Amino acid sequence: MTIGKVLREIVEWVVIFATAFILVALLNTAVFATTQVRQTSMQDTLIEGQHLFIEKLGYTFGDPTRGDIIVYIENELPEKYIDRVKVFLTDISDVFKPIERKTNIRLVKRVIGVPGDEVDIRDGKVYLNGTELEEAYVKGETYQREFSFPVKVPDGKYIVLGDNREVSKDSRTFGLIDRRQVEGRAAFRFWPINKIGVLR
Repeated sequence: MTIGKVLREIVEWVVIFATAFILVALLNTAVFATTQVRQTSMQDTLIEGQHLFIEKLGYTFGDPTRGDIIVYIENELPEKYIDRVKVFLTDISDVFKPIERKTNIRLVKRVIGVPGDEVDIRDGKVYLNGTELEEAYVKGETYQREFSFPVKVPDGKYIVLGDNREVSKDSRTFGLIDRRQVEGRAAFRFWPINKIGVLR
């Protein structure tokens, strides 16, 4: 085999890998992703160590709704598509880092209040627009913390709570989250095998 043929074969492989990487980046930033539950804040709905399929396309054309289990980046506010690509590239560079050293920390919570809602917390319960919210998924009682309720949710903001209310760090601690932080909806649990199923 001549040097020319070797170089052509190397270039072909580079093009194949580059194309595959770009396709994965596009899909991961716009269509789907996976994540692992790393906290106990969503018990008993989600258990630490479970793996989730994150559906992003729905939020490209719409917004989170009450009851959605969402995945969002804790401190990042991506403005444009290129910002989401940068988040993906950062994730690649963080792949072998321990969780405490990763740049983009993702949290999994349930949407309780959407723009226009008034949310209150009193007597261990959540009240939505003046009516007690029926929450069969909740573990423990819900009490206020640093963030003061009641609150009217403004445009582009959301109130999120963990299902395990007595241990969850959520909007009661850090306040409302921004729409730009939301990556997608936790739609399907694919691991462990005996827990495979659609999330609600």
